[in-house]
Amino acid sequence: MRKLTPDLRLMLQVIANAGDSYCPDDSIDPARVRQLHELVKAKRLTVESTDGGARYHLTAQGREDAL
Repeated sequence: MRKLTPDLRLMLQVIANAGDSYCPDDSIDPARVRQLHELVKAKRLTVESTDGGARYHLTAQGREDAL
């Protein structure tokens, strides 16, 4: 299992504090979008397509890493 950088761990903590899911708006920083994609590839997040855009949900591993 890949070790997470402090920035990725912080992103997981922010999502956990927001209720285990996150739907970014259009003003999100491109670096944050890359972090979200890295977390999906690392299986810490899943992505769901919605009418308002992508919604990211913590996986069990992501929730554990956020603690």
